[in-house]
Amino acid sequence: MDDHEFRYRLKIEVSELELWLREGWIAPRIDGDQRRFQDADVARARLILDLTRDMGVNRAGIDIVMDLVDQLHSLRRVTRDILQAIGKEDRAVQRRLLTALDELPKSRL
Repeated sequence: MDDHEFRYRLKIEVSELELWLREGWIAPRIDGDQRRFQDADVARARLILDLTRDMGVNRAGIDIVMDLVDQLHSLRRVTRDILQAIGKEDRAVQRRLLTALDELPKSRL
């Protein structure tokens, strides 16, 4: 979706979108000279709206929350990649890894 549709869906002004872009909270794909927003951008925008309008979080707080969200998504990707790599190993290796995980102190999990 383009800028207009994105703003219409979220009921935000141009200035609000420009702030989010400047702060790096939203990073749409660039297609030629137009920004193209994806569903993930809409989800991020709704989170920003919830935090600012409903919870009163300031810009510094939004920076922290969005950074944590990005870290969480990165961690999920890494975890998925590790699980896929483990899934390609033979059963003996998988069993050893599961045993090693079971032996970790529960406070570390």
